[in-house]
Amino acid sequence: MSTATVLRGEVRCARKVMLRDPMAVFVTVVLPLLYLFIFATVNGTVNGKPATMHMRGQPGILKVQAYVVASVIVIGVVSAAFTYLAAQLVHDREDGILKRLRSAPVRTSTFLAGPVINGTAASLTLAVLVAALGRLGYAVSLPAGHLLAAVITVIIGALAFCALGCLVTVVIRSATAAMPLLFGVTLALFFLSGNFFPTDSLPAPWRAAANVFPVRHFLTAMLTAYNPHVTGAGFAPRDLAILALWGLASAIVAARTFRWTPVRAR
Repeated sequence: MSTATVLRGEVRCARKVMLRDPMAVFVTVVLPLLYLFIFATVNGTVNGKPATMHMRGQPGILKVQAYVVASVIVIGVVSAAFTYLAAQLVHDREDGILKRLRSAPVRTSTFLAGPVINGTAASLTLAVLVAALGRLGYAVSLPAGHLLAAVITVIIGALAFCALGCLVTVVIRSATAAMPLLFGVTLALFFLSGNFFPTDSLPAPWRAAANVFPVRHFLTAMLTAYNPHVTGAGFAPRDLAILALWGLASAIVAARTFRWTPVRAR
């Protein structure tokens, strides 16, 4: 059996498992769409007119609804590529599935590539869905010429958080604790990074702490793509580079420390 055939099977299997898991669907699809509806509806208008805002580091005045759409895309990608992926890998490890896969006559990287590709594909699908709903429901469109920047930003973000998801499984010892722990961590990062509200009013040390983590840079890159006042192709090179470095470093460390056997068996 060729590597390509095995890889296609792994991607297909990962997709089926994800779609059949109610918690996965809720965390990666339903919850981000609820965020979109709530924040864009409640905060999106003032006296019947679109609300606007100015964000630190972004040129011009942004529609609040554009900020919400960009933020929810980031939330959806992180939920699919990091939260769900890591939780599922921990479950597979503790159930002994990863141990059995490792003994198969196929490179282990091929098996891990399946969930990563599925996480990236799910991220792109969700980003398209949120962008479409933002345009149809709230008149938020990507500026002309920024489409490529938005797509590349989502791909880099998804791959980086997939790598982080693989890495974080090393410190999670219980399958039952995986999802609550990961959900709590990402929720805290979303608040700190400005996904739910602008962080301009936060104390400087809090903003400095947010800049350490990749969620903030992912959000800044996505906001840049959605900002009509940004000239050129809409890329945020510095933030994308930091995001890519997070992903690369996580992948390197995960390759050396990833656990294939159940922790409870040690």
